[in-house]
Amino acid sequence: KDKDRQLLVSTVPIEVCEDQEDPPNMEILLAEWQKLGFRLAYDDTVSELTCQALGKPSGNFHTTQNLQPLLKYFWLVKVDIDWAGHLIFLCHPRLGQGDRKAEVLSRVRAEGLVYVAQGPSSLRNTGVKHADVLAEFAAWARQIILLEKKICFELTVKRDDPNCVVAIEGLRQFDIDIFGKHAEYFCFQGGICGPKAFLPEHLANAMRPHGDAA
Repeated sequence: KDKDRQLLVSTVPIEVCEDQEDPPNMEILLAEWQKLGFRLAYDDTVSELTCQALGKPSGNFHTTQNLQPLLKYFWLVKVDIDWAGHLIFLCHPRLGQGDRKAEVLSRVRAEGLVYVAQGPSSLRNTGVKHADVLAEFAAWARQIILLEKKICFELTVKRDDPNCVVAIEGLRQFDIDIFGKHAEYFCFQGGICGPKAFLPEHLANAMRPHGDAA
């Protein structure tokens, strides 16, 4: 039983979701999960500038400000796709891969401002400077890195995507190198085919000792 328990807590993190306000005893609850040996992940985090640019999501209570007093309990913090895709990397899936995405890149280069998808084919000027977005993220990421915790982008970030390159190179100017010296602190959720869940049999097969039959 001890071996099974160790296997469980070493492979299954507890993900705290964003869709409801924390109870008053949240710190006590998080500490108890930690005592049981589980690692904790903070889901769908959004920044203050994200809330300003997009409007604070009514169902997302996971702002960087709300995270701050609880940060010590989490080993992984997940950056919401809207923060990562709309504001940081300028490649949100809603933009597609055509003219609208190219225009977002053109606008940020010419005006320095972040434009986001609106409706099926148009864009909206958020009035937020992309440089301010990168500065805000870099300052926050430095806090996470100093605490030896990890950041997960809920987005596919490609080094050959020109929209992503603007952010990758811009963050280097603020001394955050997500694919270089700081790579060990960053990971990515999603892929070329988009987010995809594992089927139960895939997880079961991965946990079996080699050679065991299904």
